[in-house]
Amino acid sequence: MFQSQGEHRTHDRFATASLWLLCFVAVSPSLGTAVAAIGRLVLYLLALAYLLWWAQRATASWRSAADQRDSALRPVTIMVLLACAYMALSALWSTVPIESAWLAWTRHARLLTIPVVCYLIATSDRGLVVLRAFTLGQVFVVLSAWLLVVGVRAPWVTANGADTTYAVFGSYLEQSISQSVLAAILWFQRDVIFGLRGRWIAVVLALATLLLTLGFLQGRSGHLVALGLVSLACLHAVPRRWRWTTLAVPFVAFAVLAGASDHFRNRMVLVVHEVQAYAQTGATNSSSGERLAFWGASVQAIAQRPLLGSGAGSWNHEYLRIGGQNVPQPTADNPHQLFLLWAVEGGLLGLALLLAVFWSLWAYSTRMEPRDAHTLQAIALALAISGMFNSMIYGIGMGDFFCVGLGILLAMHKHPPPSALYPPAPNDAKTH
Repeated sequence: MFQSQGEHRTHDRFATASLWLLCFVAVSPSLGTAVAAIGRLVLYLLALAYLLWWAQRATASWRSAADQRDSALRPVTIMVLLACAYMALSALWSTVPIESAWLAWTRHARLLTIPVVCYLIATSDRGLVVLRAFTLGQVFVVLSAWLLVVGVRAPWVTANGADTTYAVFGSYLEQSISQSVLAAILWFQRDVIFGLRGRWIAVVLALATLLLTLGFLQGRSGHLVALGLVSLACLHAVPRRWRWTTLAVPFVAFAVLAGASDHFRNRMVLVVHEVQAYAQTGATNSSSGERLAFWGASVQAIAQRPLLGSGAGSWNHEYLRIGGQNVPQPTADNPHQLFLLWAVEGGLLGLALLLAVFWSLWAYSTRMEPRDAHTLQAIALALAISGMFNSMIYGIGMGDFFCVGLGILLAMHKHPPPSALYPPAPNDAKTH
C-alpha cells in the first residue's frame, strides 16, 4: 500500500510539473524566436523525462489507456515519422556536405513537434488548459500591438520598426499570420476558451484581432490567411445544402476590404506592380520579385531531379547553380514556399509525404467534435495558405507556432478517461 501511495504521489507531481511546462511551451512561440527555441528545448527534455518515467512508473491501466489513445493518433504519427525519416535519408544524396544536410534536416524535423506535443498532453482536459495558454500568449501579442497602434510602446516590444509595422517580437509577416490563426481559435473555441460566461470576450477579441491584421499590419500572407479562415468559418456556419455559396466569400471579402481599407488596397496593388515589374524587366528588388526568382529556380531544380530531389539542405546550392552568382539574396536558404522547398530537396516523393501529413491531419479532424475539428482544420489551412508564400515549419518561430498549435489540437480529441493517464486538469468540464 505504501509503495502504491508513493507511486501515486510521484505520478501526480510529474503530471502537474509537465502541465506547467507544456503551458510554457505553448506560450513560447508567441514571444520571439529566442523564447521559441527555449520552449522547443524544454519540450524535448520533457519528452525524454516522460520516456524515462514511463519505463519505470507506468501502470498496466495507464499503458492500456495510452494504447487506445495511440491507435487514434497512429496515422498522423506514421506520416510525420515517414516524412522526417525520408528527409533524413535524403542527406545521403544531398548536393551539399553532410553537415549542412543534417543541419537542414533538423529544421524539416520540426514536424516531430506535432506528435510529441500531443502525446505529452495526452488528454482533452489537459489539452484545453494548454490551448488556453497558447491563446493567451497570442492575445498578449495582440494587445501589445494595439498599444503600438495608439502610440504606446510597451517596454517588452523588441521588433525592429515596431512603431510603424506594429510588430511586437518578430516580423509583421509572422505576426499577421499567427494573429489570423488566433482569430480562428477564438471564434471556433468561443464557448470554452474563457468559459461560457466569457464567450463575448472571445468574440470581441477575435474581431479586434482581425481588424488589427487586416487594417494595420502589412503582412500580405497574413491577409490571405485571414480571408481563408473567414471563409472556413462561413463554410461551417451555413447549412450543408448552401455551403457552395461560401465559395464566393473570399472574393466578396476581398472586394469589401479593397474598397473599405486604403491600407489593404495599397498592399494588394503593390503586389500587382511588383509582379508586373518582374515580368517586364526581371526586377527582383521587391518581395514579390524575389519570390518569383526563387520559385522559377526551384521549378527548374525539380525538373532536373524530379523523383528524389537534390537532398536535404540543397536548395541554396541548386539555386546558385541554376541562377549563377547574379541572383537576389545569394545566401537565401529557402524559396519562401514550403511545398517547393520539399520538392527541391526531397523530390516529388518528399512533397507527397508532406502532403500526406496534411491529409492525415484533416482526416483526424473528421473524428473530433465540431468545435475542435474546425479549429484543427483552421490551423492546418493557415499553414497550407501561408506555406504557399513562405517556408513555414522550416523557420524558427512560426514553425514552432504551427507545430505546437497542431499538436495541442490533436490532443483535444476525447481519448481515454483522464484518470487513466493523468489526474484531471482544472477546466470547465461542463463546457467541453
